[in-house]
Amino acid sequence: MLTHDALKRDVARRIERIQAMMKEKDLDALIITGQAAPGGLGAIRYITHAHLWGGGAYAILGVDDPHPWLQVWSSYQAVWSRNETVTLPERVESPYTDIVARTSEIAKEYATGSKRIGMVNMNKLMSIGTYHQFAKELDGYEMVEVTTEYNEIRQIKTPFELEAIQQNGAILDAAMDVFKEQSYVGARYWDVCAAVEGYIKSFGSFWGRTKLSLDLTPYTVPTDKDLLMQRDDIINFEIVYESPYGYWLEMTSVFSFDPLPDDVQALLDGYLMAVEESSAVAKTGNTFAMISDTNDKTLRDLGFPVDGKHTPDCHSTGLDGSDGPNTLSTPEFELKTNMVLSYHPGTVLENDRGFLISDNFLVTPEGAVRLSPHHASRYYMQLDG
Repeated sequence: MLTHDALKRDVARRIERIQAMMKEKDLDALIITGQAAPGGLGAIRYITHAHLWGGGAYAILGVDDPHPWLQVWSSYQAVWSRNETVTLPERVESPYTDIVARTSEIAKEYATGSKRIGMVNMNKLMSIGTYHQFAKELDGYEMVEVTTEYNEIRQIKTPFELEAIQQNGAILDAAMDVFKEQSYVGARYWDVCAAVEGYIKSFGSFWGRTKLSLDLTPYTVPTDKDLLMQRDDIINFEIVYESPYGYWLEMTSVFSFDPLPDDVQALLDGYLMAVEESSAVAKTGNTFAMISDTNDKTLRDLGFPVDGKHTPDCHSTGLDGSDGPNTLSTPEFELKTNMVLSYHPGTVLENDRGFLISDNFLVTPEGAVRLSPHHASRYYMQLDG
């Protein structure tokens, strides 16, 4: 059940798993670096539910303390975070002097045993200058990068998280109907996209964007502000949005006013077939490379001139759009049960031709399971004139 109390209980269980990892690594404390931008805040949100809107922040967790601390740069951000957090409100602070010094002070209060302090996102988000500040403040302590170990925990989704992701799948699928309802020849794309985003935000979502491609390439981008819908447009429309609880999903549909030409329909059918074939091999113990190869093979076997990749075929997703591995950077990564994949065959054809086909899938021992009602017949919708 998606309630704040259920979230608090789920976060408590997440913290227990992280603290078990800390004990295995002989860490007295953990410092998590975050940035207020999609892709930079999920690690902090995972144990605090804080939603950052600007600047940097740090969460600090002691190995035996169930309540993390949160240090943010803005007093306004601190008030907002206290309203949302699942940690103790009095542990959300906005130091007016030096946020690095205060973060280090709290970590050192925990680090009375091994004097080893784990660092999450130190090598990903922390600037060189900030690193040197921490090194100075933590002189005599060992800073241990454990981003991979932390991400391995949050890649395995809890039942609460899976329900939150499914919630977003339903919201974004319904948002495709908003796009359809708002579209007409001569409509301004910006207005139609704004209506879609307004619908999504009405459920409590904060970050996100809508994008599209009109040239039969998979490269979806925000449109020019004054671009108008034309009768012969073939629209590959994409929504990338977090859920009301912060879980990211990418979803696409193809729209047109007139029926798709035969060659375009065949192209779309080919990409949908690739999703069907590759999701069947996206099972526990198989590798990312197997998914990527299956997408290429499916399209090649259908007679399409495969010419490389325009994006990863899939990546682990959650409170960040990507919370770790993907098919391009870690092709030999082995899939684990209850991982959630942002799934979008990255195969591109000659002359950059192709469709972007996106949704979220759950890894199971039998293959990947779609986490939305966005089934195959929802990937193409014909618009009313």
